[in-house]
Amino acid sequence: MRKNLVVQLIYRTVLCCVSFLAVLLSFRVFYAGQGGNEISWTILIYYTNLSNYSVFVCSLAGLIETARRVLHGEREGYQRRWRTFKFMNVVMILVTFLVVIFLLNSPLHADYWLNIGNMSYHCLAPLLFVLDYILFDEKRTLSVFAPLFGLIPPLVYVGYIMILGACIPDFPYPYFFLNVAEQGYAGVFMWVLALLAIFAVLGYLLWLWNRFDKVEGKRKFDFSGILHTKK
Repeated sequence: MRKNLVVQLIYRTVLCCVSFLAVLLSFRVFYAGQGGNEISWTILIYYTNLSNYSVFVCSLAGLIETARRVLHGEREGYQRRWRTFKFMNVVMILVTFLVVIFLLNSPLHADYWLNIGNMSYHCLAPLLFVLDYILFDEKRTLSVFAPLFGLIPPLVYVGYIMILGACIPDFPYPYFFLNVAEQGYAGVFMWVLALLAIFAVLGYLLWLWNRFDKVEGKRKFDFSGILHTKK
């Protein structure tokens, strides 16, 4: 089933719909339970929003490629392009999901589960995208460096927030662990270092899934060609 392009097409259509809904809600196109439907530039300082925008672009690209191949008569295969970029997005959006669950404690409040915005961009869109990788990506395709590339988006985001914080008076830091006013630069650095270490472990666990395949009739980890991404 994982090679069935029609199944992939159906799944990715659903994924794109949910991901697009998450994008709309992040812009507060209609009420998402977060203070009304006004649009503010501050939506662009939240890692949750930025990661969902990137995931939507990646999901749409995957859907278009899959649809094109099905329309050309193909019925089996895998997504051929942007494998490393997709993997980077998998790590990025999984970070969104896990940070909300374990650091921000939003799921402990009943309002979280009644808020379609929270459910779409914190939960449904991230999990559907990660499942797309787990269910349908071709095995033994990613290089050993892919998890390190997955650390680039969080690092770029931290740099982006630090620059804004240094340039804008009374900057509303989006997360407590990036708040220089409260944590100090040393505190922020320690938080970032700890989170990067966790994300690196997470990335390599996802990478190991890509390397777990049937080889010579047996399920095992195959580390051949780990220095190169399969074309």
